[in-house]
Amino acid sequence: MGYGLGIDAGGTYTDAVIVDFSSQQVVAKAKALTTKDNYSRGVAAAIGKLPAELVPRVDLVSLSTTLATNAIVEGKGSKVGALVIGFDQYDLARVSHRPIRTVPGRINISGHITVPLDEEATRAAITELLNFEQVGAIAISGMFSAMNPVLEQSAREIARTMTEKPVICAHEMSMQLDSLKRTITTTLNARLLPIIADLITQVKWVMGQSGIHAPLMVVRGDGTLMSEELARRTPVETILSGPAASVCGAQFLANISEGLVVDIGGTTSDIALIVNGSPIVASKGTRVADWSTNVRAIDVETVGLGGDSAVTLGRGQRVLIGPRRAVPLAYLASEYPRTLEEIHRLWDRRKTKSMLVQPLEFFLRVHAPPEVDLSASELRTVAALADGPLSREQIAIRTGAMDPSLVPVKRLETLGYLQLSTLTPTDVLHFSGIFTAWSREASELGLRFFAHRAGVTEDTLAEFILDAFSYWMTVHLMHRLVRHQFPVPDFPHTPADRALFDMLADRTNIQGLTLQAHFENPLIAIGAPAQALAKAAAQKLGAKLIVPEHAEVANAVGAITGALTIIVDATITPDEDRYIVHSPTAMREFVNLDAAKAWVNEHVMAILDERVTESLVEGFAFHKEVRLVDRNGASDFGTVFLECQVRGTAVGKPEFASFAVTA
Repeated sequence: MGYGLGIDAGGTYTDAVIVDFSSQQVVAKAKALTTKDNYSRGVAAAIGKLPAELVPRVDLVSLSTTLATNAIVEGKGSKVGALVIGFDQYDLARVSHRPIRTVPGRINISGHITVPLDEEATRAAITELLNFEQVGAIAISGMFSAMNPVLEQSAREIARTMTEKPVICAHEMSMQLDSLKRTITTTLNARLLPIIADLITQVKWVMGQSGIHAPLMVVRGDGTLMSEELARRTPVETILSGPAASVCGAQFLANISEGLVVDIGGTTSDIALIVNGSPIVASKGTRVADWSTNVRAIDVETVGLGGDSAVTLGRGQRVLIGPRRAVPLAYLASEYPRTLEEIHRLWDRRKTKSMLVQPLEFFLRVHAPPEVDLSASELRTVAALADGPLSREQIAIRTGAMDPSLVPVKRLETLGYLQLSTLTPTDVLHFSGIFTAWSREASELGLRFFAHRAGVTEDTLAEFILDAFSYWMTVHLMHRLVRHQFPVPDFPHTPADRALFDMLADRTNIQGLTLQAHFENPLIAIGAPAQALAKAAAQKLGAKLIVPEHAEVANAVGAITGALTIIVDATITPDEDRYIVHSPTAMREFVNLDAAKAWVNEHVMAILDERVTESLVEGFAFHKEVRLVDRNGASDFGTVFLECQVRGTAVGKPEFASFAVTA
């Protein structure tokens, strides 16, 4: 018998599950709040809730996380110096990363050296990056180096004689020709090195404290696993690790090969499509914030709609949901019972409440900010929240603000120092009795405030909020399905598009015409509020809804049921009277295509063997194969050979697992 421990360090919660590999069943699960200032505390809290007799018997641990994605969005990580080889001024202007230095050297599209690397200029550029720019890592990227890595390799050797700081080359990241994406991917990888390394170190420490002596895996953005050692070297591959684990976990728990997956979280919902037994992977690499990368990741559509989306009243008392996140009033009152007294007090004074602010808002201090760059009123606001959450009105009184609308919370919230608490869909579920994990009374009072301001009954407002949630969820689900066949921009984006979606999502009619959607595959909903918040959307979509057992921890399940996968890509391209092999480590020419194929088959297999050995994962059995696929074109003279795409894959699973882990 073998046990696997899956951990998902998410934005709000850290989930942990123990899976019995022999029975393919989840035998234990737990949730704890994520502690972003020190992830080890959240991980330790989640593991601490699991059965004490099972934890030391774990044979394998796997981790998924949103940390890399969040770090990129927030601009965190090591300061990286980019050293680019052979970039002209036009190419250089397209690379937004700074600091950057360029040196002479050039590889042509065939992989031949046309301009040797200027070693003196390389040393001078590296000296500037290290001494003047004070970088913590160096990312090296050469034009067309995917066709021949020799110039990048030479520059790396020079850099390693000058510094012990990390040096990352673009050919180690991707074999794609797009030099701009390869450069960005490499700089992001270098930037993430200390962040993911620190997370892994924290998790390893918790494992030791918990008596777990097992290998640690990390989930890639495509749902496959990589060893701890590889994750430390290529942390950029963990972009979208959390959403990928969720999709894979949903597929495993629902046991489906076709369908649409929606993971309804607190802040956002992630939507992905499963076709022919596998999640759809972004064909051109994934994009995070303003960065377009070569990272292979599941094609996930993330929307600002979740159980903790803030409900607000706009102009004309229009009800809006999200994308701003808020702590549900039910949870706030459960954790801080005295807030109920304040809500009752505010209700008694409702006729004198300021109309310039939302009907009911509380704020919590997440952590104490540095005093630099904060105004005096912002500092007073932060100080007022030192002992716990306060309503906007209480903050105004304590800080001397003339009106609650003048309390300076917006920037503090944006910077992450404060967290808003107000009415959310989760509160509506408490009011309706569908989900009552926390204080139902606080939710009922919160809904009463908003209904009073909107001039409707609580029941009417509750129904409207849930209808609006299901409408927007349906629109996003349909958008994901349409985008699979038609890569349209933000859709719907014309009045006609909107009308069609309205007719489907709301079943409204135009001139007597009604439309009804019918999705022949199931909608798999996961996340804590999945059953309550996905039901109406599934009906509008005309789909069978599946909310599998353990849906609330599907991300952690996906983390431990993935396959340890190593991929090596290479190509064979024609060049006049010969054939050129381009691999991550070498370039070689042949006069015969069959000879080129025979050599690249052995060469890629040798790289796979080396990388499997480097992974140092005991107790894993690997299946290795190399596939060669020709791409041909047509001409007046018949079929023309364009290239041969070569992919070597090593898929490993625990020898003690009696089932095939998801590849």
